[in-house]
Amino acid sequence: MTDNFSTSTIEQERRSSLRLDMENELVAIFIKNSQGEERIKYVSCLDISNGGISINNDEPLEVGSFIKIQTNPRDESCPAYSVKVLRCNVQDSGWYNIGLIFQSDELSKLETE
Repeated sequence: MTDNFSTSTIEQERRSSLRLDMENELVAIFIKNSQGEERIKYVSCLDISNGGISINNDEPLEVGSFIKIQTNPRDESCPAYSVKVLRCNVQDSGWYNIGLIFQSDELSKLETE
């Protein structure tokens, strides 16, 4: 039996954090292949909050994997943050809606910027 109260409470808390509308803004993701070689890909951002970021991508990312993301790739001084792939859902269009969560050490960097 699932506890719907705790699930809805968690959902409300998650949604109560400040969100920035970055729909269709380009962000850079840094993905490593099986040989450990890193490539940069520019993807569409949906929104960002103090806990994570949502992107659209034409290829899936493995849930549980770690990548880096740069929210303003046009600015060389903008750091790349470590994120964990929380979800990866295929859409009707064939693209993937991907939820990424900032790692706790990255959150402290965000708060000081």
